[in-house]
Amino acid sequence: MNEKVKAHYDSLLADVYSWMAGDFREKVNQTIEFFIKSNIKPSSTHLAIDLGSGHGIQSAALGEIGFDVIAVDFSEKLLLELKQNTAKKVKALNGDITEFVYPAENMPELVVCMGDTLTHLPSIKEVNRLIGNAAENLHKNGRLVLSYRDLSVELTETSRFFPVKSDDTRILTCFLEYFESYVIVNDILHEKVNDKWEMKVSSYPKLKLPANDITKMIQGFGLSVTFSDVIHGMNYIIAEKN
Repeated sequence: MNEKVKAHYDSLLADVYSWMAGDFREKVNQTIEFFIKSNIKPSSTHLAIDLGSGHGIQSAALGEIGFDVIAVDFSEKLLLELKQNTAKKVKALNGDITEFVYPAENMPELVVCMGDTLTHLPSIKEVNRLIGNAAENLHKNGRLVLSYRDLSVELTETSRFFPVKSDDTRILTCFLEYFESYVIVNDILHEKVNDKWEMKVSSYPKLKLPANDITKMIQGFGLSVTFSDVIHGMNYIIAEKN
């Protein structure tokens, strides 16, 4: 677990995560549409693991299309929201996604790690570990679905600053600092409290993960990449266990 990332979520991001993400129902519908187009549906064990589940967009979508879901995240705040957002078919676990112990009695037919979770890991070694554990524990013909933002192309000067979201009482702005293997994300949150604007600032690192490197990593564990594309600025990869 990346302690700096966890501290950032605990101190700032978890409190505004669902607001930042947008309308929950709309996001769930979009995710269901992606899964259906990708022919992702229960076919064998019916078990899906959602690594880095957040407040439950992927978990809710998977539950609605028939999977039994285990959702894993390090943020208790977000898991509480997930429990409110999802059906009883979703089991929430608070823990480190790289330390997740797959159930021996029922191998998952699907493992997802989406919503930019991969870049939150502390090192490439831990990304490799997560993918390797998923590949080892997937049921025959099971699939791995990843989505994340490729930060390997460096932005410069004022392009490193961008607004994330705003309304009458909140303004979230982000500033990126680039280093060799990671990017420091500086989140600047202004909130209106008693008619006065208060500022909260927190930073955390995200890994640079070139798509070709992740594809090679997946293939190195014997999985076949069946889909790879960029959707709304996010890299999506689907791989299958032969």
